[in-house]
Amino acid sequence: MVCRIFWGKLQLGKWAEYERYYNEVVVPATANMQGFRGRQLLRSSENPDEGVSLTFWETHEDMQRYVASEARANIAKGASSMYTGEYWVKDFEVKSLSLLSLGNV
Repeated sequence: MVCRIFWGKLQLGKWAEYERYYNEVVVPATANMQGFRGRQLLRSSENPDEGVSLTFWETHEDMQRYVASEARANIAKGASSMYTGEYWVKDFEVKSLSLLSLGNV
């Protein structure tokens, strides 16, 4: 399993708009992609305009298909106006994963 971590800063006061976009557009667009295992959105408790998105994929190839997809390009285009331009993306191999069933938080 692999995890893609996206860290970024949003424009001042854009969190509610971004969170709505994430839940209404991003989540449904990726839910049925091959190898997709789940996602999480985390908001910084130190800076309310900073966050992290984690996506989990069965294989690196599944993740790369998503990265190259039209769906991901459309997602990025739709969210771009909310970002400050400060972000990074890194991919990791998952070596251990232990989550309680949290459902929708």
